[in-house]
Amino acid sequence: MISLLYYGIIAACVLILTVILFRRAGRLEKERVRDTSLSMEEYLFKIARVTGNSEYDVFCKSAEIWPVSREKIDQDFSNYLQHQNVPHYLNDFVRRNKKHIDELHLPRF
Repeated sequence: MISLLYYGIIAACVLILTVILFRRAGRLEKERVRDTSLSMEEYLFKIARVTGNSEYDVFCKSAEIWPVSREKIDQDFSNYLQHQNVPHYLNDFVRRNKKHIDELHLPRF
């Protein structure tokens, strides 16, 4: 009788430890995924480095399908450099191409 109680306690402890380990592993995976998401500035930097263009060129490319003048692009780029405000056309460009951008790898240097 005592051995059954003993084995029952051991089984319960193993079950509790297993549940704790799986929950912790799930949290670690969520944290890893959250840590790997890039900010808009990092996306802009990555696009520029991979394509060999400047960030300004990425602004110009992203504005091609929008009715945005060159003066507006210049103003938005200046605003981005001063305040890190990202214009709507750049947000749209990154959002539409996010899957492809995430698959790209930055060159070492």
